[in-house]
Amino acid sequence: MKKAFIVIVGSEFTLGLKQEKNSLYIAKECVKRGCKPVGITILPDDTYMVQYGIKMAMDKADIVFVVGGLGATQDDITREAVAEAIGVPLVYDREWLNHLKKKGKGKLKKMAQIPYGAVKVENPVGNAVGFIKILDDVNKAIVGLVGVPEEMKPMLKKALDTLGLEERNSPLHIFRTFGETETYIDEVLSDIPNKVINASPKGVDIYILDYNPQRLMEKVETIRKRLGNLIYTEDEREMEEVVGQLLRERGLTLSTAESSTGGLISARVVNVAGSSQYFVGGIVAYANQVKVSVLNVNKLDLEKYGAVSEAVAKQMALGVKSLLKTDIAVSDTGIAGPGGGTEQKPIGLHYIGYADKNGVKVYKQIFKGDRNSIRLSVSQFCLNLVRLGSMKNSL
Repeated sequence: MKKAFIVIVGSEFTLGLKQEKNSLYIAKECVKRGCKPVGITILPDDTYMVQYGIKMAMDKADIVFVVGGLGATQDDITREAVAEAIGVPLVYDREWLNHLKKKGKGKLKKMAQIPYGAVKVENPVGNAVGFIKILDDVNKAIVGLVGVPEEMKPMLKKALDTLGLEERNSPLHIFRTFGETETYIDEVLSDIPNKVINASPKGVDIYILDYNPQRLMEKVETIRKRLGNLIYTEDEREMEEVVGQLLRERGLTLSTAESSTGGLISARVVNVAGSSQYFVGGIVAYANQVKVSVLNVNKLDLEKYGAVSEAVAKQMALGVKSLLKTDIAVSDTGIAGPGGGTEQKPIGLHYIGYADKNGVKVYKQIFKGDRNSIRLSVSQFCLNLVRLGSMKNSL
């Protein structure tokens, strides 16, 4: 099995000015084609650092992807670093140089340079050409790609095709879960090898890697039985996409009454194309006066129990369900922080209401994290209630 190493070039990443995402995409595409990523490194726009990174990567892998730094500015030094690392000069690819001249980009001729003996990888979107340099003496390859994602992705496909790495049945299977902790998932799946578990405010994702298709499916079936409804999808979809499909298939409608989340639940729902088929609307009742005047929350209950209470969450869910005449409604009220917490009502405390034709139920939860992580966790909890409720209900 071929091994790949990804070298990302860009001082904007090493200085923390911008988040790097290309390596994630490249690694996934390699796995799809039976090529195992063994490392990722991010380096600044420094010729000597990039040379060092390339040599280190060549020692670990069969294919080295060098991404970024192929533009025409002074800090675009990747071509020079690659050429010096392997001891060959840079030459102009005449076809690409003529291509640039025809586009009136002749001043950008640097973008037509590739290491001597390399095969060009055409850029269908931008001006900079990529390359594949095969090192026959050590049976390795260096692939140079531009850093702009929209340009890199089609170039990567061409490079992988050129290297003879064909798409195959994926050796990777994903489970996205919500409702239990990372520790619980790890314990339940402790006997299953070659797994990666990743926790976030959206739940726990589990990645199972096995290049033996039969063995992979055996693991998949085992996990399905053990985790059951904790699994909300076995692909890359978000919770709102799964919920939308369920609501649409079952002919159900949804409304939201939000306080702490401030419209985040509604925003996530309408991120999905076609959400107008099932989402009627939402009320952001951030102030108590909106809870009372719009959602018909009892003012005396607000004064007695406070906005962050079971009574208020219950009335918010019932109020928006009645107001917008939907099959399902969810509500949230809580303390996202960083201030506002007390010993009785700590930061992270939320009451979440769920209402459908069978009645209303309120869940008390304490979420951890910073303000926006807590809000995201609350929105995921609410959407998961809709998912589980939709599986039980239909018109």
